[in-house]
Amino acid sequence: MEQTKSPWSGLIFAIAFLAGLLAFVLLFPASGVDTLPPQCYSVLGSSVPCGPGVALLAGAAIAGLVILLTWLKARRR
Repeated sequence: MEQTKSPWSGLIFAIAFLAGLLAFVLLFPASGVDTLPPQCYSVLGSSVPCGPGVALLAGAAIAGLVILLTWLKARRR
């Protein structure tokens, strides 16, 4: 039996990508001060770690969570 792909699947992945991208941008260290220890700030001015690892991990986690939750909701129907 062939399973048809939902027309919403592309939209779900686009929403998940945008949510992950938003989390990445909000947590990415956009500027910093060369002090000991270094202090970096995000786009909105909040203090964030100076490496991009936290921003990448948060973006991937948010995107995965959106996909998982929409998949679980679609399975109930």
